[in-house]
Amino acid sequence: MELNKLPIYVPDFEVNLRLGKLIILLNELSLNKKDKPVLTLEKISIFEFLTKHPVLLNRILYLKNKQLINLTNSEKYSIEALFPNRGQLFDFKEIKALLNILIGYDFIKIEIGSGFEIYYYISEKGRAYANNLTEEYFIRIQRIIQSMDTFKTLPYSKINQFVAPYLRYGIKN
Repeated sequence: MELNKLPIYVPDFEVNLRLGKLIILLNELSLNKKDKPVLTLEKISIFEFLTKHPVLLNRILYLKNKQLINLTNSEKYSIEALFPNRGQLFDFKEIKALLNILIGYDFIKIEIGSGFEIYYYISEKGRAYANNLTEEYFIRIQRIIQSMDTFKTLPYSKINQFVAPYLRYGIKN
């Protein structure tokens, strides 16, 4: 006799949810005030990491005297919240694959900078799609991502300096 298993969806393993999360991230953070693209692969990776770890994001916001995010108990007290997996920050394979899917749907565009950096930014089609993601999960993700707006124009190295101490020592409540 085989036991029936309940389907449990982990958002980080579900491709469609990750694509939605990424398109919201690009919609909110990809352009500066002059409509110039600012997101490189590394910055997308670190911002995506911070959306998975809002406790860590709150620590950074607190240090920078920015408004904090109201966190749920699962965001505060899970093992993953207290001890983030730093490997996710340096493995770009999955994010590249997701970005390629979004490029294929013409939801995002790329621009090559003067130093041969590749910048990713939202297209009009992508913006329209992002604005239609109105489910509670995506609204929560959007609020978290909006709190990172002040960091989007900072270089990756500076953002990484904010994150690094917490990855070394874990997050203490």
